[in-house]
Amino acid sequence: MSAEPAAATPVTSPAAGSPLAPLRRRDFRILVTGQSLSTLGDMVYLVALPFLVLGSGYATGGLSLTLTGFGLARIVTALPGGALADRFGARPVMLGADVVRCAALTALTVTAARGTPALGQLVTTGVILGACEGAHLPAYRSITPALVPDAELPAANSLSIAANLFANVIGPPIGGALVALLEPWPAVGVDAASFAVSALALVAIDHRHRLASSKNEPSPSADAHPQEGAGTRTLPAFVRSSPLYRTVLLMTAVLGASVGGTLEVALPVLTRGRQDLGPAGYGWLMAALGVGMLGGGGSAGALTHGRRPGPIVVASLAVNGALLAALPHVGGLIPMAGTMAAIGALDGVLAVLVMTATQRMPPPHLLARAQALISLVTFAMFPLSVSLAGLVLHHWSPAAMFHLTGLGFAAVAATGLASRSLRRL
Repeated sequence: MSAEPAAATPVTSPAAGSPLAPLRRRDFRILVTGQSLSTLGDMVYLVALPFLVLGSGYATGGLSLTLTGFGLARIVTALPGGALADRFGARPVMLGADVVRCAALTALTVTAARGTPALGQLVTTGVILGACEGAHLPAYRSITPALVPDAELPAANSLSIAANLFANVIGPPIGGALVALLEPWPAVGVDAASFAVSALALVAIDHRHRLASSKNEPSPSADAHPQEGAGTRTLPAFVRSSPLYRTVLLMTAVLGASVGGTLEVALPVLTRGRQDLGPAGYGWLMAALGVGMLGGGGSAGALTHGRRPGPIVVASLAVNGALLAALPHVGGLIPMAGTMAAIGALDGVLAVLVMTATQRMPPPHLLARAQALISLVTFAMFPLSVSLAGLVLHHWSPAAMFHLTGLGFAAVAATGLASRSLRRL
């Protein structure tokens, strides 16, 4: 953990049950604002990147190489980033990642504004961004419990996820407008500026914040949410001692191996082959998914307040799997969009509940590393999912990938139902 002095444990207010209660806390407001603006910049950059690479004459091979470098670097740095956050504190790791990304994107912006960036610079920038994101994400997921009381943690995660999802929704249109009206490099500059703002926000957060439990002080709801493996000193020992955490890892792996390929490979092929949908239909369906996730993530804290999250997780997984399996057989854009919105809403609720649970499970000195392992599994499963989807579509129809994904959700729901630790969560 960080050597910074400990701050007093926040006192749970009478309004702790309010879904907006965490916004009364200055440092949490600053964190969410800075991170959501950073996410907005990332979405702008995501739209600009293909046009920058392809417009520089490097064709699809250059784009693939840049994205591959990003993905591999993200995988490699997840666990080291979590270890650094546990050792020195989440805030310094996040701050360092933002400063490095700001510098790399500023250099790329200047080069692109002056002429054509070299492929080596584009790939190097992708590697830097991936490495920093891999280190940043576990730290980000581990800092919230230091800023709000445990009783407000579900609401805080709900607000944080909703803010980032909103940035995901509005960022791509802004990026598209910048590229269409100007050139790709101003959009890259917007992302660089967003990391500068995020870094300044982290500087403004009180550096004395630390988890009260790091000094063996119980959280306000310690009895309701006991930590597993509290006496363990290493991440492998914690994983061995926590059936609940192992169940979450299994869920993450199975879902990660199917969802990415289903939504980003099978769904475009499905919509392309239907006259009532086409490319525009794919865009609307993905927009409906985003809106549903925004609604589900934003309301999860209030909807689940006072209820046991374990049964909600199992039920959400089962319903989500059924909706995904049925999606190819739903006729018409509007019914399909409604189905996608429902899938997104369930995904948003699941994201909040699972994140909150994994923040409460490990002992404080392993919190960031436990988050890093989940991030690593998520990162590693995406290329596997895309490859699996390509294999399935080569032999069968796009609907088969949706059916397999539905079966994956059903299997995870059954595993959760059989897990006593998850049922009692």
